[in-house]
Amino acid sequence: MHSTKLRLSTWIEAMYLVTTSSKGISSVILSRLIGTTQATAWRLGHAIREMMKDLNAEPLSGIVEIDIKYLCGRPKRRKDGAPSKRGRGSKKPKILIAVARDDRMHAVTLPSESGDDIEAALSGVISPTATLMSDRERGFLNAAKALVDDHQTVVHSAGEHVRGEVHSNTAEGVGSMLERARLGVWHRMSQAHLQRYLDEISFRWNCRIKREITSRRGRKRRIITTISLPDMLSRMLRPCLGRQIRRTPNYGLRVLPNHLASPLSFRSDLSIPGKGD
Repeated sequence: MHSTKLRLSTWIEAMYLVTTSSKGISSVILSRLIGTTQATAWRLGHAIREMMKDLNAEPLSGIVEIDIKYLCGRPKRRKDGAPSKRGRGSKKPKILIAVARDDRMHAVTLPSESGDDIEAALSGVISPTATLMSDRERGFLNAAKALVDDHQTVVHSAGEHVRGEVHSNTAEGVGSMLERARLGVWHRMSQAHLQRYLDEISFRWNCRIKREITSRRGRKRRIITTISLPDMLSRMLRPCLGRQIRRTPNYGLRVLPNHLASPLSFRSDLSIPGKGD
């Protein structure tokens, strides 16, 4: 928000709309609700997504599922009428999804499906003591040898999707959620800014909490809710000092390095003064 020309109330309204939407909000709808142009709302949305990026997350532990999602674009038919490839081998952006079962998630774009790129993307993200679960993708097998000691797999090519507690259905469910958000909300997610959209989805997923409730008949069931809005805003604003997003000469976006951080520290215990204060 450094040297912004927008009112602080406009920023707060945009933060509220972005954080409380279930799958995100498009810049067209956001501009209509906060009273700005679409270009301003687009930049504002990306600035908020940059705030949502968790730079100091703890490694995922326990049972961690991984999967690769091919997102954006649609298969186009060739001149001979044959459909183009949909997944591996296509030119679609590749997204690596890592989800700790009943816990946090992490999603990042991949340059390729090779074991070296997967290992580099998951280095520091997954705890070495975690139990990794995936399909038998060759890149997963090669990367898991350097990342963890326990790696369980299912063979999708043989029709095996679940074997007891071994599956990657949670990670695949996150991929489906990304697809629904692209089709229903953003429609187009460019390669240059795809990581910010992934950071927003990850932030919203990581703000969920699971708790058990007991019905009148004594039956227990687990429900998923989100943390309160003040807690979400506090979690988003606390690490944002020093992260600045600016326009490029061709009206793109660039993130300035963290060495420009303000000497002031964020205090989460500050209270909002009332009428009597």
